[in-house]
Amino acid sequence: MERQFALGSLTALQSFQVHKRDSIYRNGTPASGFYYVKSGQIGLYQVSEIGKESLLRIYGTGSFFGYRSLFTQQKYPATSRAMLESEVVKIRIDSMQELERNAPELALTLMQEVCKELGEAEKRLLQYSAFSSKKRILDALIHLFSHYPNYPWTYREIGEFSGTDTSTVIRYCNNLKQANLLLSDSRKPRPVDVTQLQDYRNSLDIHPN
Repeated sequence: MERQFALGSLTALQSFQVHKRDSIYRNGTPASGFYYVKSGQIGLYQVSEIGKESLLRIYGTGSFFGYRSLFTQQKYPATSRAMLESEVVKIRIDSMQELERNAPELALTLMQEVCKELGEAEKRLLQYSAFSSKKRILDALIHLFSHYPNYPWTYREIGEFSGTDTSTVIRYCNNLKQANLLLSDSRKPRPVDVTQLQDYRNSLDIHPN
């Protein structure tokens, strides 16, 4: 409700439909505001120099995205793409100062989101450098199915989010199916129970071998 009220205080709004796999903005394009997910699901992607795609972040219904450029006055640093059929609202604001004048509560919310995302990015960077591929895959499964349990996650997307090759994800998920931690009759990776999967992940820290 607070976010709806904040949006209502703004006048430069544009609502539009986005089909699955279509981009809202691309890496390197000039920023011209930020966005609100009215319905659906949006993924934020980065492509490396060798063409490997990483799923950096997911934004569900009620989330804002693309607002970092308000703080930096830089171009969009990544590509946003619809993971489901979505309805998105574009808020045409040129600077953080303009947003603070027009919607101070929303400006504060975005500042808090930036700090939260920075902490999450630091945590994932630590995972990439310190954790094995198995732990990264488990962490990805737990995070994605805890926050977005109804989305049909694929092995490729688990790999993109965990920084792991798809073939490695498939092999390890087959092991998890044999251990009855993932549904054995599902073509896609799906936990039998997320809490059970979390308990198994915690056991690897206690008994790494």
